Amino acid sequence: NSVSSVSFQGLPSSAEVEFCLSLTQYESGSMDKMANYSFRNTLEGFADPRTAISNISQSGLHNALHIYMNGSMSQVQGSANDPVFVLHHAFVDSIFERWLRRHRPMLEVYPAANAPIGHNRENYMVPFIPLYRNGEFFKPSRELGYDYEYLQEPALDSFQEFLIPYLEQARQIWAWLVGAAVIGGIVTAVLTGLILACWKKRRGTASEIQPLLTESEDYNNMCYQSNF
Repeated sequence: NSVSSVSFQGLPSSAEVEFCLSLTQYESGSMDKMANYSFRNTLEGFADPRTAISNISQSGLHNALHIYMNGSMSQVQGSANDPVFVLHHAFVDSIFERWLRRHRPMLEVYPAANAPIGHNRENYMVPFIPLYRNGEFFKPSRELGYDYEYLQEPALDSFQEFLIPYLEQARQIWAWLVGAAVIGGIVTAVLTGLILACWKKRRGTASEIQPLLTESEDYNNMCYQSNF
């Protein structure tokens, strides 16, 4: 099958790439060419890079360059034979990397079902050896051992690097943390109130049972005589 059978609208622009990066959903439904508002489908080139609405009659982003290069690059079966293929897909991967860093999705965002055969989260990538699951690559490139020079960030000190994973986990569960803090505060206030009420009641009871008169032997030894 040739990818040149669809309409070519020109090479992708930086504005189209930025729009694609702004999409918050990695996948909006089934992982296919008809997905709307899907980052994956828009980057792949089956959705309009200005609206994210599926339009398989036109070709955008990733697909557009295959058509522009023509020759073997425009043929699905033989495009990997063109040296430009590696450069092109490395750049497409860097766009995916930018999306990962911007939106920081959890692994569950990658579809576990309804993807084409072999593309679900827990499916193994074939024919590669050793075997890896698709979901194992749904993470930033630095966690896989490589980076892009134009995306490199200033080096962090060891303390910051130590804190980043914990801060990221806290960001993902901050709502639960706030809720737990509020509930904990309410429970603490109630318990404190009960303890104070019991303490005051106990003090009141203790003062009520004090004798009105002193012990008899003290009373008998009491003297009202003045020194004057």
